[in-house]
Amino acid sequence: MASSAPSTPSPLKENIFFLTIGSFTSSICILLFDNRLYTAGDIFLLFIAILLSFIVQAFAGSMKNFITTTAALILYARSLAINFIILSLFYFFLMSFPNDLLLTLKFCLLVTFIQTSLYFFIRYKKQYGLNQEAEKLIGNAIKQQQVKELEVLKQQIDPHFIFNSFNTLAFLIDENSAKARQFSNKLANVYRYIIFNGNKNLVSLTDEVGFSKDYAYLQEIRHSNEIEIKFSGFTDADNIFIVPVSIQILMENAIKHNEFNEHNPLKIQVGFEKGSICVENNLNPKNYITPSSKIGLSNLRDRYALILGKELQVVKGDSTFKVILPLLYK
Repeated sequence: MASSAPSTPSPLKENIFFLTIGSFTSSICILLFDNRLYTAGDIFLLFIAILLSFIVQAFAGSMKNFITTTAALILYARSLAINFIILSLFYFFLMSFPNDLLLTLKFCLLVTFIQTSLYFFIRYKKQYGLNQEAEKLIGNAIKQQQVKELEVLKQQIDPHFIFNSFNTLAFLIDENSAKARQFSNKLANVYRYIIFNGNKNLVSLTDEVGFSKDYAYLQEIRHSNEIEIKFSGFTDADNIFIVPVSIQILMENAIKHNEFNEHNPLKIQVGFEKGSICVENNLNPKNYITPSSKIGLSNLRDRYALILGKELQVVKGDSTFKVILPLLYK
């Protein structure tokens, strides 16, 4: 969904605030600092004169654009000149007491200070509002981008091990029909889990572990005595959630990237330790490059960052490789 551009604060609303507050405040300040006697009519005329000065400032274009330091000095000098002209004419033609140019200049400086202070306050408020809207739009854009990235990462989870298992199933059908039926049931469970949970952001740890055990059974049958996969420390985990297919990806990577045989089997330990899942295997890297289907640790790392906002930990030793997966508790 397209995002709308940040709305610009109303210049009319800004000008009304500028004129009302500025004129009233300036009039009060002049009366407080002027010891000469003002009649009610004089006070009214003073307010009108100052209001006229503020009107000139408000609609002269000075409040429409953000300004540089040089432009700010020009704005201040222009405001001072306009105030001095208007107040000098006011005191010279409309007031009964003699005009005091030095005192008028002091009042002009006071009014100019109030004018510029109000101007910069409105400028700051306007920029703050624009920044808030811009940050909100940027945040929404980032969130939408993260959703798109997550969908791409999910689509990269391709259960290619299922296809490799078909050969094993075909062999078992001829050799051991009972085991073939069990293998077929486990394969169906694995495939069903990926279909219904692969596109979810989170699943219960209980479901994920059950799926992982079915996957481990398939691999142990396929590789006979060459792989040992053990699970430990799991009890009631219904209120704990994990990124789906994450344990399976780590087991699959261990199988894909390590050499193993009956004399030197691959041993994978999946444990529930200190509120996290630890997947550890003995390390015996292959000397050749295994074709990749983009299912890997970097994919899993990105999914955890997008879904949980947490980092998984990788601990690589001389003879072991361990990945620690964070969990979500509810």
